[in-house]
Amino acid sequence: MNRKILLATMFIIAFLISSCSKNDEVIGEVKDHYLKVKIDGNEKSFAAVKGRWVDGGNFLEITGNNSGNESIVITVMSDSRRISSGQYSLDDGSGLTILAAHSFMSSHQLNHTATRGTLAPEDAFNLKVDRIDNTSTEGSFSGVLVRVEGVNTLGTVTLTEGSFKTSIDPE
Repeated sequence: MNRKILLATMFIIAFLISSCSKNDEVIGEVKDHYLKVKIDGNEKSFAAVKGRWVDGGNFLEITGNNSGNESIVITVMSDSRRISSGQYSLDDGSGLTILAAHSFMSSHQLNHTATRGTLAPEDAFNLKVDRIDNTSTEGSFSGVLVRVEGVNTLGTVTLTEGSFKTSIDPE
C-alpha cells in the first residue's frame, strides 16, 4: 500500500510540475471529452482532459488542466485488477486507493489533496465510475481536498457536481 501511495504521489508531483507549462494545446477531437466541477461553488470546465492507464493497467489517472494555471488529478489504484464501474470513496473498504489533487497557480502554487489514511479529518472524496472500458471512461465525483502542514490543516477546497468523460491512453 505504501508503494502505491508513493507512486501516486510521484505521479501527482510530476503532473503538478508539468502543469505549470504555458503550452497546453488541445490536440484532436475534444467535443466528447470534458471535466467539469464546481470548486468552492465556482463552476469550472477544464480544457485539456485525458485519461491513462498506469502500472500495467491497475492504476487509472484522469487529469484536467486549464492553461497551466489550474488542474485536477484523480488517480485510482489497485494491487491486482483493472478499475471497474462502481461507486468508490476514500474509506470504502473496496481495496482501491484513491488520490485526488487540485492545483491552482496565482502568485504561488496551492495544492490540495485527498487520499486514504491521512491525518486530516476534513478530507473526503467520492468517485462514481458510470462507464469504463480499455479506451474510455465516464463518471462523476465530489469531495473536500485539504492543504496540510504536518498534522495541521491549512485550508480546504470543496468539489461538487464534478463530472468527466474522456478517452484512456494505454500505458
